[in-house]
Amino acid sequence: MNTSKIVLLDLRESPGDQLAEIAGGVVVLDDAGSLLKHADVYMALASDDMVTGIVCVAVGESTTDAPSDGAVLAVPQVLQYATVLWVGDPRGVAWAPKQSAPRPVDGEQDALDGLIAALRVPAVFDRVVALAGDLSGSATCPGVQLVSAAVGAAELAETRAAVVRSLCLADQPSSPTLATAVRQVDAVHDPEGAVLAGPLAAARNEALKRLDQLGELVRLLATWRAVFGASRPTARLGDEVVRAGQAAEKYRLYLVELLNRMDGHLEVGRPGIESVVELGVQRPREARGAEIAAELKHLVETRLEEGTPPAVLAQELRLAATASGPQGCAAALDHVRKRGSLGLAMPSFRTWPLSLLMLPAVFFSCAVLALLLGPGTSGWLGAGLFAAGWFGAGWLLLSRRPGQTAELGFGDAFLPSLVYAGAGVLGVAAGAVAVGAWPELSSLSPLTARILSLVVVLAAAAGVALSWRSAARRWAAELPVTQLRHTLVELTRLAEEATTREWQPVRRRRAVATAASEVAAGLEEIVGKLAEADDRLFAAPPPGSPDPSPQLARPAPPELYDVVRGDLLDLCRTALAPVWASAEGTRVPSAGVFAQRVDRLLDQYDAHVSGHGLMTAPDFGLDPGPRTALTARIWSESPESLTALRGGVDAEMTQLCRSGQLRYLSTAAKPGLIRFAPAQLRRVLDEDGTYQRLAADRGITWTGGGDLVGAVRLLPLRAESVRQVLGGVS
Repeated sequence: MNTSKIVLLDLRESPGDQLAEIAGGVVVLDDAGSLLKHADVYMALASDDMVTGIVCVAVGESTTDAPSDGAVLAVPQVLQYATVLWVGDPRGVAWAPKQSAPRPVDGEQDALDGLIAALRVPAVFDRVVALAGDLSGSATCPGVQLVSAAVGAAELAETRAAVVRSLCLADQPSSPTLATAVRQVDAVHDPEGAVLAGPLAAARNEALKRLDQLGELVRLLATWRAVFGASRPTARLGDEVVRAGQAAEKYRLYLVELLNRMDGHLEVGRPGIESVVELGVQRPREARGAEIAAELKHLVETRLEEGTPPAVLAQELRLAATASGPQGCAAALDHVRKRGSLGLAMPSFRTWPLSLLMLPAVFFSCAVLALLLGPGTSGWLGAGLFAAGWFGAGWLLLSRRPGQTAELGFGDAFLPSLVYAGAGVLGVAAGAVAVGAWPELSSLSPLTARILSLVVVLAAAAGVALSWRSAARRWAAELPVTQLRHTLVELTRLAEEATTREWQPVRRRRAVATAASEVAAGLEEIVGKLAEADDRLFAAPPPGSPDPSPQLARPAPPELYDVVRGDLLDLCRTALAPVWASAEGTRVPSAGVFAQRVDRLLDQYDAHVSGHGLMTAPDFGLDPGPRTALTARIWSESPESLTALRGGVDAEMTQLCRSGQLRYLSTAAKPGLIRFAPAQLRRVLDEDGTYQRLAADRGITWTGGGDLVGAVRLLPLRAESVRQVLGGVS
């Protein structure tokens, strides 16, 4: 038999009134003189399929029609399959079977109360039924040696008050760590980056394409293709600079519009998601309700295990909800706006592509060439052609000078270019005069003169090319193409970061913030109702009234505090259970559901402690650690517990009869002994190491709970002391 529930039926007060509510094992407390009168009640119990076992505790002596027959107990036949325990006297006497004389018991409490408390422990109930069935005779007289670990009502009420205060007062600062952790709930599945597409990508690609084209034109500007050919870059530079700037600004305006719409949706929910997505960002990923609820529950459980009071935890969750929700992207938007227009300004090309610093070179090169070619028509003609070449180069370069929209052109460049012609003519004239005045200056051999003339011409050509190249490079350095490209990359990075950080996880973050707010609201409702526990849980006895709780070893306050605090925290966890379905988005708790659950659980907890004692964990209890610690403390301070567990069947116990009634007990029949203790005591003994032999004793029944450690001895009554009666007496 493995009974899980024990019901106490006291037929001395309400005979048979509670039969409809009975199931499981039944302990019937009855007057010995009323057993026959209540035969119909026992018949109903014996025939009830919901009743798994019956222990009848008969108190006193039966009145019989023949007092001289020696029978002290008249038992109806229906009890032949029940376990009958005869209690001749509720207080009992201290007695050992092998001692000659009993003695009065110490203390004021009746031993019958301890026996009933032991029988209400399912494991003890089953062992009593099994042992009584193995003994001879139809009834036995119990003896008990019990050590109670029950906590006094006043001490329990005081501990409850301290625990409730600690759980309901937000008297410690909130930790920011929970807000950080809640913000990252299920964030591991967020996309690692953003991919801009649609109009945004088209605008960005167009801007980069324009910059690439402009960069190519700038590169060609320093080559011969800038001066010669039909597709000269100088003819298109102005327009390309404008187009590149416009494309870059268009892209920036797209980014501003994207961030503005995104920020509006994140902050106030307008515009809608479609309005943001149409600009080229991905849709926010769907929130995973189950994963969010599981991670948030783990965080809440961890904080409770760390000792955080529910009132403080509710505050932390409120802060976490605020921090976890969408924060907008105003900072990125302001940064992009403050960049201003990205248009490119066309820098001014050098006014004189062939630098005026070259005029002395023009003059002297023409003069030297006139000297080298010598007097006569050939000298004048060669030097004049060279001067014309200088003029032509200057005119060509000046005409190719790029402007805001087009080249300067040959017409506008002609007059300014005459300055090069003037310098050349003056040089030719100076050379001719020098040859006429000093003929010996042109006395070089013809070959030498031709070579030197070629060198002068080549140097002049190199000077022209280098002057244009220098002007082109200086102009290119003033055109911020590279800087604009870097700006576009930076703005793109800001937009992608804002999209990754704020937009893509917006549904997850809203779900997390909502779930955290719901959990906080549930905790606040629970804390509000828990604060009323002083009026209904472990009520303190009136001042001056005796504490009825049996207490042979009072537990130390720290361990008792931990047990009650752990139970109430588990109660809060159980009451909070509906919120996790809400966090998943599957069901919204109705108003007041948490307060109702706390009400019910407080009633269950109070009834549980009243019926089974504090040392038995309630149904919602999760952590056995505090009770194990309390058990260890009680064991260390209670040598009586060790004595009770080590005692034998002949040890001194409180036999539940008067000294004069000991003669009704059989001295020939074999007695039975049951030793029992809570299972958490066995764990304590195993960990202690000193009492491992006791922990391994197979003769001890380790109960699932209860406040009692001890032994029950069953002594069969003499056969003539019990009279079996057919039927019953009405």
